[in-house]
Amino acid sequence: MTITQSDYDALEQLALGLDLPEPEEEAGLSREEVQRMSLAAMQALEAAQNPGTTPSLSPEGEKREAGWFADYLRLKEFGFSWRVAAYIAWESSPKANRWPKTVTDLATEVLGLKSPRVIYTWRKKNAAIDEIISVMQTAPLYAHRRDVIEALIAVASDPDYKGHADRKLFFEMIGDYVPRSQVDLGKKKLSDDDLSELSDEELRRLTERIKGESEKDGEPETEDEAPTHSLSPLTPPTGHERGTSRG
Repeated sequence: MTITQSDYDALEQLALGLDLPEPEEEAGLSREEVQRMSLAAMQALEAAQNPGTTPSLSPEGEKREAGWFADYLRLKEFGFSWRVAAYIAWESSPKANRWPKTVTDLATEVLGLKSPRVIYTWRKKNAAIDEIISVMQTAPLYAHRRDVIEALIAVASDPDYKGHADRKLFFEMIGDYVPRSQVDLGKKKLSDDDLSELSDEELRRLTERIKGESEKDGEPETEDEAPTHSLSPLTPPTGHERGTSRG
């Protein structure tokens, strides 16, 4: 996840504003016991995932390697409790090869809980958790945005014919090229529903086009613009069209 400086205050406020009920297994325990259990589980996670540590293996022979560990550490820095940070980082990571495989395994093997029930409660009480997950899932797009733009420019500026699609995309992005399908909106009938889906810019272009066509239709025809008539095999030509006169 790429977190910019402008995101810092927002994330910090979200972390402070979360409503996080205690897990049921901690009910009736003293504050010291609760802290001891939580700290032990957190230290076990961080010790196992620190760089340079060889991941342990599950009974099925799979590596217990948290690809989401770096995101977990960043979220902790923003003030999220370690369990919430671990859950958000885990849920935001790609499902393929994700460890643990399920939220139940995350709760019991990593978070030191007996079940994921409290995680469901967190999400129910805090819509912000799902919002943060959504942002983190799309973060890689923005992290690579500059690299993709540079690649687009490199290909588009190459005179090779293979760069045609990239040049077209480039000019669309900077507004120098408008696809014909958008310019020719006036050539088809549009319903109210169609118009409601158009952007302000599309509506402006459509209005200008219709206005221009209306002005053109109102102009008198010149001799050069007079329509030519083609003869239909079902309609006999008039005397004028035969080029003959009576008498």
